[in-house]
Amino acid sequence: MTTSRQDRIAALPAHLQEALRRRMAGAGARTPEIPAAADRSRPIPLSSAQRRLWFLSRLRPGDPEYNSAFALRLTGELDVGALATALRLLVARHEPLRTTFAEIDGEGVQLVQPPYEVPLPVVDVAPEDLDAVLREEYVRPFDLEHGPLLRAVLARLGPAEHVLLVCVHHIATDGASMGVLTEELGLLYRDGERAGLPPQPLQYADFALWQHDRPVRPAGLAHWKRQLSGITPLDLPADHPRPATRGTAGAVREFTVPDDVARQLTELARTAETTLFTVLVAACQALFARYTGQDDIALGTVVQGRDRPELERVVGFFVNTVVLRSAVDSAASFAGHLATARQTVLDAFAHDDVPFEELVDAVHAGRDPGRHPLFDVMVLLHSAGGGPSFPGLAAEPADVGRSSANFDLSIEFEESGGRLAGLVEYSTELFAAATIDRLVTHLLRLLGGAAADPGRRIADLPLTTGAEEATLLEWGSGTLDVPATTVVDLLGHQARTRPDATALVCGDVRLSFAEFAARTDALAADLAARGAGPDRVVAVLLPRSAEAIIALFAVLKAGAVHLSIDPGLPGERIRVLLDDTQPVVVLDSALVPTGGPGPARPHPSDAAYVIHTSGSTGTPKGVVVEHAALVNLLVNHRRVFGREPMRVALTATLSFDTSWEGPVLLADGHELHLITDETRLDPAALTRYVREHGIGFLDVTPSYLRQLLPAGLLDGEHRPRFLMVGGEAVDRELWRELAGSATEAHNYYGPTESTVDATCAPVTGDRPVIGRPLGNVGAYVLDEHLRLVPPGVPGELCLAGAQLARGYLGRPGLTADRFVANPFGGPGSRLYRTGDRVRWTAGGQLEHLGRTDDQLKVRGFRIEPGEVEAALRPFVTDAAVAVRGGRLVAYVAGDAEFAHLKAELARTLPAHLVPSAFVRLDRLPLTRHGKLDRRALPEPELASATEYVAPRDERERLVTRVWAEVLGVGRVGVDDDFFDLGGDSLLGIRVVSRLRDELGADVPARLVFTAPTPARLAAQLPEATAPRAAIPLLPRDGGRLEAPLSFAQQRLWFLDEFEPGSTEYVSPTALRLRGELDTAALNRALTALVARHESLRTTFATVDGRGVQIVHPPYPVEVPVRDGDLATALGGATGPVDLRTGPLLRAALTRLAPGDHVLTLVLHHIVTDGWSSGCC
Repeated sequence: MTTSRQDRIAALPAHLQEALRRRMAGAGARTPEIPAAADRSRPIPLSSAQRRLWFLSRLRPGDPEYNSAFALRLTGELDVGALATALRLLVARHEPLRTTFAEIDGEGVQLVQPPYEVPLPVVDVAPEDLDAVLREEYVRPFDLEHGPLLRAVLARLGPAEHVLLVCVHHIATDGASMGVLTEELGLLYRDGERAGLPPQPLQYADFALWQHDRPVRPAGLAHWKRQLSGITPLDLPADHPRPATRGTAGAVREFTVPDDVARQLTELARTAETTLFTVLVAACQALFARYTGQDDIALGTVVQGRDRPELERVVGFFVNTVVLRSAVDSAASFAGHLATARQTVLDAFAHDDVPFEELVDAVHAGRDPGRHPLFDVMVLLHSAGGGPSFPGLAAEPADVGRSSANFDLSIEFEESGGRLAGLVEYSTELFAAATIDRLVTHLLRLLGGAAADPGRRIADLPLTTGAEEATLLEWGSGTLDVPATTVVDLLGHQARTRPDATALVCGDVRLSFAEFAARTDALAADLAARGAGPDRVVAVLLPRSAEAIIALFAVLKAGAVHLSIDPGLPGERIRVLLDDTQPVVVLDSALVPTGGPGPARPHPSDAAYVIHTSGSTGTPKGVVVEHAALVNLLVNHRRVFGREPMRVALTATLSFDTSWEGPVLLADGHELHLITDETRLDPAALTRYVREHGIGFLDVTPSYLRQLLPAGLLDGEHRPRFLMVGGEAVDRELWRELAGSATEAHNYYGPTESTVDATCAPVTGDRPVIGRPLGNVGAYVLDEHLRLVPPGVPGELCLAGAQLARGYLGRPGLTADRFVANPFGGPGSRLYRTGDRVRWTAGGQLEHLGRTDDQLKVRGFRIEPGEVEAALRPFVTDAAVAVRGGRLVAYVAGDAEFAHLKAELARTLPAHLVPSAFVRLDRLPLTRHGKLDRRALPEPELASATEYVAPRDERERLVTRVWAEVLGVGRVGVDDDFFDLGGDSLLGIRVVSRLRDELGADVPARLVFTAPTPARLAAQLPEATAPRAAIPLLPRDGGRLEAPLSFAQQRLWFLDEFEPGSTEYVSPTALRLRGELDTAALNRALTALVARHESLRTTFATVDGRGVQIVHPPYPVEVPVRDGDLATALGGATGPVDLRTGPLLRAALTRLAPGDHVLTLVLHHIVTDGWSSGCC
């Protein structure tokens, strides 16, 4: 069971126990005992804990998230009758087990029902089928309105081997209650009515009524408002995108803490004057600080809520949830953080009487259907108690096999006899099993490090294993044989061996390699005569032309450093660049050749060019790249694109580093086409050029590529063979489109400081990645202390190796800051910190996550713009997002209505990712280099948050009126947010109840949360409602009847059309029939059943593009009989159901032995549900 608050206080030193009790006591005297005052003949209010589960049951009806259970393996001669009696007495003794729930005036209430017999079906189960049988029963939903809230099943594995499973909805029980129930079940099994259990003067209903009349302490609310102000969600690295609405699919990973580590942790708790629980909380906070890079970590835990002695043996849902929020300084020692965590835990327990739901509403936490309020990770410590005693039987717990998750992660520890075990329950919607395996490994490593040396810095605590670090280093490096030469030498080789082949095309200019070499040689000699040479800059201010490419190679041949300056820049900007580089020659159209001797050949270690990038201070910084780095890039391109000559289109701005891709390929023998400004800036014209000139290689940014694709760039046989995409992140939609094209696309990533490119990934699959590092390039994902982070964990990408730039021209301080010593390389090796946030995938591919320093943040949520932009692009031509005035703003190019866009995003994205304003542009602004220019996005014309917009139709008038009445506000506009007006979950239920009454229709409770403005809610009412009025009957003449599909059927019909033959929505049922079986009577019963229920004789078809259902006349049913074993019988109930031909009810009878049969009934979910199955 979960460790109670009293147990945790008892583990504290005496002076801390007294301090905590004084804090908890406050100024008031002890409250009187809880009276047994509840009138069972009347509805009883819900407790605060029950209200949350009641609300969630209305929000997600049928969800097994809050099912709880215990399973006992009973070995020996079992008296099934005595066990059934014990269950009946248990339900009679504890009222919550026979309580149902209802809604009155929008409020949930509980109704205590009379005692009832508890059915105890006995099912014969093969040992290998036990887990599946228990899991299937465990996840079966409860009906809170009709009950029962306790059910049991007895699985018989053999004559003396049984497993009892008892399932109870969490609204009626908690961990301590389950301990009481298992203990008393054993006593009642032994003695029945004579068990002599102590009387129950107080029941849960009395507690609920007492709590309802007891106000929450203002001091408690004030504490939590202070403690949780500005709380930030934990940015856990997940394997899958967070869904717009949180689901409950989950799995469990168990682990054991080594005994020596468990002993050290216990000793650490003692010496630090705290509890083992606090040590574990501190360790989890340290782990997640390391995982996320955040220094403000909030976790959740539960407290028993049984502070009063009279509640100790009362069964019911008492637990409350508290938030443990601590600042985590990774530079501090673990012992230092433990002191902080201890204070956090003490404060939380001192104010744990504030119901969690009231706490959420009081701190105005943002409601996001995709997340749990206030925290996403739960940490628990259980103390293993003694098992129940059943006379004549050996009883031990059995595993139920949980398959749901209440949170992103729940880390549960169990302490027993000095040993420490645990499990991680995780959401499978977010995490892969391999990720959780790694998390457990890292947690155990961190626990061991903290226990062995609590004085060690959190940043230095071990996470990765030696094998893991070896894998990371292997992924991040690769060797490649590269000759010690320069692009000048390589170009000379082409001129000698292929002199007549075309080297350069620009407009009407076409030069062979021999002609190109002659012109560059002549200009190089002139430049050398003017002082050009090693480490001397030559500035080229030429328009986009063949002369600009000739000048580039001439500068390189002169041994000088090439600097390209766009002559179209403002004069002041040009002056700044010239002042920064101090060129010996400025080459422009006014230069007159003078002639001169040929210069000396450049050396691989000489500087080749300088490219300026923007600086954080506003002054551009010049990046100096050497010849050897260019050759390393060239040889890497050979490995990807081959050496067969092809036509290469250069579209990049010549002062941008990616413009070097073209000259490098030219030096290796390819035909370079320098695309003119008129052509490259016109998507249709560029596409025509690619087709007409047979371009085989094109390098573009994703932003520009999105404008080229509609022009047909990748269509037909004249598409380019290779596409190099780089300069920006590729979103998932564009990635998928490229992966599905016949053009071979490669995604390149690289900062200017790593010679254009550093990593590369072929565009395949559906997950955008930037791949692995190029040959002789090192790539490391590091934390802020330059330590390797595990796979899946975000960190800063740091680069090393042959393509690192020399540094920043004339800025030794900045160079030393960004180019640091490489802890993974030899002496003198360097590491460049890119500032890009990445992570390794499980398959060893780098995934780009954005920048470490310019992420968007709205209402405490970190936002990667690419995620929102990718969700918008299916509906618009292009999109970008930015934060303006604390709001997330979307900029779109296209004709889509803003209301439609917002509705679509709200359908697929978490609430914090839905922009609050939209701005329409003809096209998104691009920089001169073809990248999105975020700084040029205009300021939106945002309305004031309090501006009133009147309702425009009857439904909006209805919603605004109901909101005003329920919320007690004077006026509600159609764009007002429900929660901004003071709404909370309970008021949301009242709103839904009022709308149901007003409309006479069924309004899902979730609408208030997924559509929190009157405009959005009113727009969804028509399609979300189902009239409660009497349903009119269709005319029937006994023959075939055709009817449209219901909304629920439409979804299943679509899924079946999409994946025919799927068994996902096939519902099999198996019945064991012992005794003399009358097969004729069985056939008659099934025939009558089919005649009575039209759904069982319905098939489905497509008419005019729409699904319809066809009801057929009744027909006789004859059940086939075959001999076989249980596996054969169950195996026959697993096949697909053909919705077009039917039948949708398939029955079969398997004879196991004389007088022993298994009847299997197979139905498709499109004609049945849980309620219907009960009727049948």
